[in-house]
Amino acid sequence: MTQNVSDGVYQATPDGSWDLIVLVQSDGSRSMMITGQATKTMQVPYQGGTSSVVISFAPGAYLIGYHLPKLVDSFEILPNTDANHFELVGRTFAFPANFAEAEKLVEQLVDMGILKNDRVVDGVLSGSAPAMSDRAKQRHFTDTTGITQKSFEQIKRAQKAVSELQQGRAARDVAAETGYADQPHLAKSLKKIMGAKPSGVDDIHKL
Repeated sequence: MTQNVSDGVYQATPDGSWDLIVLVQSDGSRSMMITGQATKTMQVPYQGGTSSVVISFAPGAYLIGYHLPKLVDSFEILPNTDANHFELVGRTFAFPANFAEAEKLVEQLVDMGILKNDRVVDGVLSGSAPAMSDRAKQRHFTDTTGITQKSFEQIKRAQKAVSELQQGRAARDVAAETGYADQPHLAKSLKKIMGAKPSGVDDIHKL
């Protein structure tokens, strides 16, 4: 669980996943947020005394009965059924209070047949996609995740570049090793996707 000790603004960056996020207010009231894939940064204000539990899902994961692609660069607050439970696809679940309970929630979603893995998306990302035309695979990837395979690959490349830069690597070396044409190409991509220049990536946390 992440605790916020003072007011502030968190810069959420694209990471190739979608999330379920338990939001706990200073008075103890809770809500469940579901976020889609992100293609750009988002400024998220928070207040001191609040906390959250974040459950991140791989791009191939999807929910039966919920259209995740509608949430690209957006989110939805799921309805509460009471102070301790929320509703998802017509079912009621308890709010997880920690990461162990979050894992149990994921197991429950799998056991109930609500949370599934898309074999085409998983195959595309692992290089072992089923026999389909490239166009069909790309269309299926977008229909499932809400973003194109190219966008996903650009996000993961930007993440790798940020990780290397945070270790003190020179921008020109990072650009060459992560597949950018040159240092200006790296800078332009990071600014567009991560909202930061190569010299200003230290505050990017979720990679």
